[in-house]
Parts: sequence; C-alpha cells; structure tokens
Amino acid sequence: MDTLTENARSTPVIARPDVLVVGGGAAGLAAAIAAAGDGASTLLIEHHGFLGGTLTAVTLGTICGGYLVNAGEHSEIVGGIYADLVTRLAARGAALPPRRWLDNVSIPYDPVALRHEADRMVAAAGVELLLHTTVVDARVESGRVTAVIIENKNGRGAILPSVVIDASGDGDLAARAGAAFSIGDEGSTQFASAMLRFSGVNVARFQQLSRAERQERLEQAAADGHALPRTSAGLQLHPQHGVIHANVTRIRNAGGESPDLLDAAALTAAEIEGRRQAYLYEDVLRQYMPGFEQARIIDIGCHLGIRETRLIAGDHRLEEAELRAGAQPDDSIACCAWPMESHGAARGTVWDWLPPGVWYGIPYRCLTVRGFANLLVAGRNLSASHAAQSSARVAATCMAMGEAAGVAASLSLQAGSDTRGFAPALLRERLLGRGALLAPRDAESGDRALPG
Repeated sequence: MDTLTENARSTPVIARPDVLVVGGGAAGLAAAIAAAGDGASTLLIEHHGFLGGTLTAVTLGTICGGYLVNAGEHSEIVGGIYADLVTRLAARGAALPPRRWLDNVSIPYDPVALRHEADRMVAAAGVELLLHTTVVDARVESGRVTAVIIENKNGRGAILPSVVIDASGDGDLAARAGAAFSIGDEGSTQFASAMLRFSGVNVARFQQLSRAERQERLEQAAADGHALPRTSAGLQLHPQHGVIHANVTRIRNAGGESPDLLDAAALTAAEIEGRRQAYLYEDVLRQYMPGFEQARIIDIGCHLGIRETRLIAGDHRLEEAELRAGAQPDDSIACCAWPMESHGAARGTVWDWLPPGVWYGIPYRCLTVRGFANLLVAGRNLSASHAAQSSARVAATCMAMGEAAGVAASLSLQAGSDTRGFAPALLRERLLGRGALLAPRDAESGDRALPG
C-alpha cells in the first residue's frame, strides 16, 4: 500500500485560550509572557520538556543581539523581557558581563539555569504551559486559524484559540495552516551546527590566545589532515569554572551542501554527523589548542542548532537594503544591529557588518502572516529575505519580536482577534511602557519616543 486511510476520530477540545503560542524558545517565551502580562489567557506549548529553545536545547554559549557597537562603545538595543531574563541570570551567577569580540557584544550564560528562570517567568506571568506537546495539524476557516491539533501523552487534542503566534522556528504551525513561505535563498539555507561544552579547560591559558591565533591552530590541524569542516571556532567563556562552550561544527550533506532539515531522514543523518564532528573537535582541540590538553566534552545540545528553514510570508519582507540603510519604519517593533552572519560551505564564517553605528527597525508587518487575520509569527521564521534573516535571527532580537507579538495579540483581542485591527503606534506605545527599546538606549529621548 502507498497510503493508509485512518479511522475517523472525535478529537476532544482541551483548551480555548485567548492566545496560543507555539514554541517556547526565545521568541515564544517572550510572546507568552507579554500576552499573559497584558491580561490575555495564554497557553504556551513546547515539544521539549523545558523552555528556552535554541538557548537551552541547543545551547548557544552567548546571548547575541542585545547591543549596538559604535566606535568602540556599546549600548543596549533590546530591553523588556530580554533584559529581565539577563538580570535574573546574572543574579544567579549564571550570566557573565557583556563581552566584546570582533565588533559584537554578547552575554555568556548558563543554559541549564536559563531553563529554570524561564519556568519562573512564565509562572509569574500566569501563562498556562504544556510541555512535551507537538502541533500536528491546523484548521483554517475564512483566513482564520480556528483550531490547532496537538498530540502529547494524553493523545490527540484540539485547541481553539482566538489568536495564534507561531514561534516554532521552523514555522510548523503556519505551514500546516497553509501559509506561504520560502526556504532560505531559493532552497539553500544557512548551515546548522551541533553545539557542545567542554570541562577541564585551563581557561587562563586558553585566553592568552587571540581569536586569530585560535583559527591559525585549527587551520594547521586541517593542513595536517584533520577533516575539519570549520576553523572559525566560536569558543566562548562559560559562567562555570573551567568550562568553555564550543560553536565549531558545520553540518553538510554528502554533496557538501546544507541538508534539508525539514526532511526527517536528512535531519536524522545531520544529528548523527553533528555528534561525530563534536568528538573530532575534542580530539583536535586537545592536541592543538593550548588550555584544552585535559578538556573533555560534558554536553552536546539535545538537537542541532538550526539557523534557517522556513521564512513565512508576511505583509512585508525584511530586505538586506533596509538593514544597510538603517531603515526605521513607522511600525518598527524591535531594533537590531547584528551583522549579517553567514555560515556557508567554507571553513570560515562571513561577518557582513552594518556601517558603524547603524541599526535598523523590524516592521510589525514582518510578523503579520499574509492571508491570515489571527496568525502572527515571531523569531527566525519571520518574513525576511535570506540575507536579512541572517541578522535578525539572533536570540535577543527574537525575544524583542516575541514580546511585540505577545502585546499585539492582546491588542488584537480588543479588535475582534484581528492582527491588523489597531494602529501600530498603539503597539509601540505599549512596548515602550513595558521597558522595551525601540532605539538604542543612548540614542533615545527622555520618554523613549521615536519620530514618526
């Protein structure tokens, strides 16, 4: 048989929330907290047994995107829920001060502690939470998502939300609902990485090396015959003594291209390849990298770090030209200054910097899904070109988008569950009132207002 006809079933309705958030990563976490904080009954579903998404399941080493760098100085560019999370981690000793590398600034953090703080934050906001829960289908009527079908340990269930936020990263809910999307640059996406952590590192000795010297040592290892897919090693400090986070792998398929990570068989092979590469780098770093002589892997992310898959079609597509020009549209709901960061087939990472001091705004129209009245996206599946997404996909920016989507969902309820039924200026006003930033802090006026 090529197909199997399943038995008809009656699916129980398990929830009727004002707002359903799909995916509890950086964007979904912020979206759920913001929606619930604005008084909407909010249900957050996540397929892992914990929140944080890429920050905790993959582990990133540093939280990126929170700062603008200009002439050697840096200023905050994301506030709100992101700032609250960083403050909580720092108070627990689970985040280090902002750290400058190249022309970026990011915050080293402990991903295990972040899981716990995420639990506390959603509980404090009054978010209803279902972990180990996966979206399997959606029902759409007249441009509205009327039901989301999930499966978990209780079996199959239906959720009937008024507004839906897809923060799943891969845009799974939006795709199942029939939303239009593209995949990377005509199907070619950023390469994925398996992330890992080492203990037993002599950190003081390791820190004596410059970033260029670290790359030279890995290039030497490659020249000596070690088949390293990447020599631009992201080796980051960790709050725990003697621990270094490593973003060093690069996953290719047999043809040397980025695998189709929306295909189960390709994803399976990619996960296995990621673990193989992790232990290749353990051997190489112990041999070539001062300070790593006694290092051992203590953790590998529970799944690959996926940088790009579906880009959901919204009312506006963020374009590379907008980033370079520092566009600040009237409906901007988040700002970003992260470079366009390209992880391609070569052993290096390409950093395409914005002009010094330039930042850009992400329009709310990149979150409103074309053809749908009650569906928003937030996170790396926003409506953007391949190049623009390579900048906007970082964690702090995703949290800013998520917070905006959560507040927008609350405003939508007052407009008949219509994501376009209110003035963007009202959304911006609400965000500023929550402590979000719509311009770098040093560039703001006293009341945090922006022209236009």
